[in-house]
Amino acid sequence: MTIEGLSSSRDRRDPREAHAPLAAVIGAGAWGTALASALARGGYGVTLWARQARVVAAIRDRRRNPAYLPDIDLPDGLMATTDLAEALARASFVVMAVPSGALRAIARRIAPRLARDVPVLFAGKGLEQGSGAFMTEVAEAVFAGHLAGVLTGPGFAAEVTRGEPTALTLAMAALAEGEDHEVAREFALDFKAHLARAGLAVSLTDDVMGAQVGGALKNVVAIACGMAAGRGLGENARAAIITRGFEDMRKLALALGGRAETLLGSSGAGDVFLTCASDQSRNYRLGVALGRGDERPSEVAEGISTAWAVHMLEQDEDLDLCLPPVIRALWAHEISPEQALARLLCAD
Repeated sequence: MTIEGLSSSRDRRDPREAHAPLAAVIGAGAWGTALASALARGGYGVTLWARQARVVAAIRDRRRNPAYLPDIDLPDGLMATTDLAEALARASFVVMAVPSGALRAIARRIAPRLARDVPVLFAGKGLEQGSGAFMTEVAEAVFAGHLAGVLTGPGFAAEVTRGEPTALTLAMAALAEGEDHEVAREFALDFKAHLARAGLAVSLTDDVMGAQVGGALKNVVAIACGMAAGRGLGENARAAIITRGFEDMRKLALALGGRAETLLGSSGAGDVFLTCASDQSRNYRLGVALGRGDERPSEVAEGISTAWAVHMLEQDEDLDLCLPPVIRALWAHEISPEQALARLLCAD
C-alpha cells in the first residue's frame, strides 16, 4: 500500500514543487527521522521512506514518529511514504539511514531507480556481517558510478530532531583531487551550507575509511565503558578503556588506508565522547547491563555486531586489537564481565 506524502494544517504545499533541492532519506528509524528533520529545516524538500504504513500516517497526521521519537514535533516540509519509487522521484541526492545488515538488500532495490548523477550518502555506522565490508565498500559494489559519501559523527537523534547544535562529518573520497573533485566539492559545500541553517556544523574530509572506522568502533568502546560502570568502576577506568579504544581505531584506520588525524575530529573523538559518556547510548546501556549480569536483550546492539564483523579485518590485516576480541569472548560466554574488564584494564 502506498500512502500519500505528508501535509500539515500550517502548510499543505508539496516542497518538491517549490523548486527546493530534493532529498530522499531511506529509513525512518530514529536517526533517519532526525536527519530528515534537519534536512527539511535546512531548506531541502525531503521525502522519508518508511516500511510501516502506521509510521507514515502518524507523520502525515500528527507530525510525529510514534515508533522512535513520539514526543518530538517534526518540521513542515518533511514528507513520508511507503512507496520507494515515490521517495526517490526527482531526488537530488539520497541518504541511506538503514542498519548495516539491511543496507545491501535495500541498496539493490534503489540503484536501478537512480540516475548516475545522483549522490548517495550513508548515515549508518558499522560493518556488514559476513563480509566485514564498510558502507562505502557496499556503495562501490551496488552504486558503481555514483558520487558516494559517509555522514557520520556524534549525534543523539532526539537532539538533532529538536534542532539542537550538533557537529557531524561528511566524508567523500572524491573530495581528494581527481576526476570528480569539483563535482564533489560543489555538492559538499552546498550540503554543508544547508545543514548550517539547521544547527548542524558539518566538517568535510576525503578520508572515508578513517571516518568509518571511528563511527564503527566507538560502539564497541561504548559497550566496554558501560561494563565498567555496571561493575561500579569509576572515571579512571572509563578513561583507560577509551584510550585503548582509540589505539584500536588508530591501528585499524592506518591498516585500511585511513589517517590517524581523522580520528581526532567529530567522527572519532566526538563520537566516542558522546557514546561512551551517556546512558542515551544503547551500546553504553548494554554494557551496563552486561556488567551487572542482567538478562541480555533480544536485539543485538551495533557494537556487538561490529565486534564480530571486525574479526575478519583483524585476520586479514594481521592486527592485534584490544577491545573487539574481549567483547566477542564475553558475548560468547567464554569469559565473565570481571575477566573481560581485567583484560581491558591490565597493562600490557
